[in-house]
Amino acid sequence: MKILIKGGLALLFDGQTFKVEFKDILVEGNEISKIAEPGSISESELKDQDLKVINAEGKLVMPGLINAHTHAYMSLFRNYADDRDFWDWLAAVQKVEEDMTEEDCYWGTLLNAIEMIKTGTTCFVDMNIKTAKKGHTTGPLSSCSGAANDAGMRAVITRGLSGNANDEDSLVKFGRVIDEIETFRGNDRVRFWFGPHAPYSCMADYLQKLTNAAKEHGAGITIHLSESTGEVENMLKEHGVTPIKYVADLGVFDVPVIAAHCVQANMDDIKLMKEKGVSVAMNPKSNMKLGNGFMPAEEFLNAGVNLCLGTDGCGSNNTQNLFAEMNAAALIYKGDKQKAECISAEDVLKFATVNGAKAIGMEGKLGILKEGALADIILLNLDEPEFYPMNNLVSALVYSATGREVETVIIDGNLVMEENKLLTIDSKEVYAECEKIADRLNMRK
Repeated sequence: MKILIKGGLALLFDGQTFKVEFKDILVEGNEISKIAEPGSISESELKDQDLKVINAEGKLVMPGLINAHTHAYMSLFRNYADDRDFWDWLAAVQKVEEDMTEEDCYWGTLLNAIEMIKTGTTCFVDMNIKTAKKGHTTGPLSSCSGAANDAGMRAVITRGLSGNANDEDSLVKFGRVIDEIETFRGNDRVRFWFGPHAPYSCMADYLQKLTNAAKEHGAGITIHLSESTGEVENMLKEHGVTPIKYVADLGVFDVPVIAAHCVQANMDDIKLMKEKGVSVAMNPKSNMKLGNGFMPAEEFLNAGVNLCLGTDGCGSNNTQNLFAEMNAAALIYKGDKQKAECISAEDVLKFATVNGAKAIGMEGKLGILKEGALADIILLNLDEPEFYPMNNLVSALVYSATGREVETVIIDGNLVMEENKLLTIDSKEVYAECEKIADRLNMRK
């Protein structure tokens, strides 16, 4: 199918800065084939019976947002175990997770996908707790990966792993991860990395095993690092180094890595991560909610580390709205540093688009509108009070937009939401199933 997006304001990136210009955009297959001056792409010239024309007058056309760190199944934990410190919260969540099934994770991930699509996220990096049943790529038995597939979303899927490399449970889980990768082979929209949970839960031999597996499969790793003061203090006491130095010494940074949180990173950690090309997924709302503090975002930015943006799961951030996360990221670090210039709106918009694409090895293909890029595109209604007067639309996206302005979403060249109507998910069915799960797991507390 071809899609012609006509007459909209397009958010373009020239490699340094964003600019907004009136453009027509032609999508052929799963790629953007042409970006041209308004009216220069003629419908009659296309002569295609399978042409979909979208009138984008009064709309902003921009790349879909990239959520660089979440736990999508944890939509089921929304408004559960709130107002607890990190370790108490983690214990409460893990107790419930022990009773969860692949089907639970499937419906929870679909619930997450509804919110992400409706607020303009087209790609997410996931760490989950259940792999798909062998051979299943769709439906409830396909767990989190199948939910992403069924929703039409783009995803980088990881199974959170902990323990030792050679204990029986770890061997079984690792085998299931490999099975899942093989089952989804050939699906370029749902890709797989490896997900050691954290250095305090995933032992050294397992960290090395997963790093070697990532090398073998041409994949990367995502891992929680230096999220809390307790984690750093324990690592210093037990090993004499920070969590970031610890995993670097084990060779984890020898593959592409997205390190989530890094709230308690010091300057030596930051220098090391820059040298190793590690991307850092900041999660400001989650870090605030769990009382873990504020990451040294300005220091990471000044060091040239690739910063990207994540929501974390709904257990520690009750929404999956990256517009809300951009707003938080642009504000809280200014307040923490008492310095308005430390991070700009443009910086934050990069975190959620081009930097996120770089983090997952898709630089130039995602997070950007350009010819040859993949067609992950969102359209926002500009006829809303928060956009007027239109002094600076880049600032408006970060400081004013709520995410509810998103009307139409295209992922991999396919419409997944049009004029606020979801096309790939039955939201009423998802809501009903999630209510049943919450009842069964005794989450009404």
